Amino acid sequence: MKFTKIVLGTLAAASLGACADLDTQYFDNIVSTDQKQDVLEQNPDMASASVMGIYSSFFKIFSVTEKNHNDFGYPSQMIALDSQGIDYISKNSGYNWFATWNGFEFNESSGYRAAYLWLYQYAQIKTCNTLVGSIPADTDEPELKFFRAQGLATRSFDYWTLAQVYQFNYADNKDKLCVPVITDVNSNEVAQAGAARNTVAEVYEQIMADIDEAIRLLDESGINPASVVADKPKRMVSLATAYGLRARYNLTMENWAAAAEDAARAIAIHSGAPYSIQDVSKPTFTSISDPSWMWGIAIAESMDGIAGGSIVNFPAMSCTFAHGYCDQGGAWRWCSKVLYDWIPATDVRKGWFLDENRKSRNLSEAQQDYVDGFVLGAPNYGNDESTNIMPYTNVKFDSYQSVLEQGMNASDVPLMRVEEMYLIKAEGEAMSGNTGGAKETLNNFVRTYRDPSYACLANDAKGIQNEVWMQRRVELWGEGLSYFDIMRLKKNIDRRGCRFPDAWVYNITYGPGDGDCMLYLVPDMELSANKAIKPADNNPSSQQPTVVSE
Repeated sequence: MKFTKIVLGTLAAASLGACADLDTQYFDNIVSTDQKQDVLEQNPDMASASVMGIYSSFFKIFSVTEKNHNDFGYPSQMIALDSQGIDYISKNSGYNWFATWNGFEFNESSGYRAAYLWLYQYAQIKTCNTLVGSIPADTDEPELKFFRAQGLATRSFDYWTLAQVYQFNYADNKDKLCVPVITDVNSNEVAQAGAARNTVAEVYEQIMADIDEAIRLLDESGINPASVVADKPKRMVSLATAYGLRARYNLTMENWAAAAEDAARAIAIHSGAPYSIQDVSKPTFTSISDPSWMWGIAIAESMDGIAGGSIVNFPAMSCTFAHGYCDQGGAWRWCSKVLYDWIPATDVRKGWFLDENRKSRNLSEAQQDYVDGFVLGAPNYGNDESTNIMPYTNVKFDSYQSVLEQGMNASDVPLMRVEEMYLIKAEGEAMSGNTGGAKETLNNFVRTYRDPSYACLANDAKGIQNEVWMQRRVELWGEGLSYFDIMRLKKNIDRRGCRFPDAWVYNITYGPGDGDCMLYLVPDMELSANKAIKPADNNPSSQQPTVVSE
């Protein structure tokens, strides 16, 4: 289709502009398919470069717009998605670049919410398709198996991400429209005829086919990412990460036993362990090299959007101690009071957020003094343009190299940590009938790594599932997964008592009707270029939700 061929091709090329030597365009424009395969068989380094091109596209500033500071690749979408939920809050001010998502504003096919995620993910899908289509499915070369697996695994992640917001949950909506499935196999046909929205079931069929093949190829290759790239190898998908991805997908599909099994496998083969209580008793979560991390976005000081003190990046928006929109504009990110009150006093994660007096036991004297410098008066939950710091502001994320008011925001961005696997395992066990095993998994994890006094009091499957959801809300806060949980678990977006700005206190009922605003729309530029999607095929546009009282 025209959109895929021209717009996404341009975006993919732009996202790889800093890595021109990767030469994925060379493969597309000069060499035939058969020649591509011959070239790669003889020189696997070219496939390696293509893989690095995929991962460089995760973080790229202004890949959709010319100057919007909410445009820095997938990390910006992590913030956007979290901002639509109930636990990730910021001020209603001009310094909050994600106000559109916080407020569910402009839920139309012409809006940011329609365009950004679609453009980011399909650009990366195109890059994955180029790589996958360049390597024979039946190759015997271990290196090429590994590289093909990278494209397949990342493509599965891209489609899973899109599926979470273009339709409601998998179990109840398998036959409803989701997103077009474009692969290396059908891309030429799509370029001519366009691509209709596939059903949820069809999208997940592709997701599972991709990740199943990726797991097989990674296992057969026997290659660890560290032997391919020495610097921050966890930017690539390892076998453990691939199992972790499939655990996520099975959880979303309510394949409970399979989700638990995949999560257990990921834990077993991951060469690391969760952060200890001591590890997270201070601000952290900045390095892909930490043993807890399974997959992440590798950030370098020299990158556009990082070098020169740029504030168009993840830490500038989410880290209390970094130079950016928090310290300069007061766009602090805080958690829900409801969530904060739920965290036991004995849990180390209570200190990931300031208390009602804007203090945290997890901070050094210097860090607390820094925070105190922004206590400018009583909290204002109206339109507040000041730098007055809010209660429950997060101090989970440290600044790069722990430098206060750090101007070099080169922190890595987490995509998957092994802690998530323990929580998937517990939920999968509970919902597949093993409630005793689920409680043991959950109790052991939380007591060992977060709260020695913890005890799961729920005894039935749904109760344990809800307890796991609460644990996920705390453990994975700010890591771009909370909205996906709301969608798959069919939760209402009830912001009463959470300490949202007054204009964004909503109680949105999940599902069609009141919850139409929870879905993204196919963007206008796709509708105008893709003749296989008609305006009537789109999700419904919706008004901004109605404000309710606290």
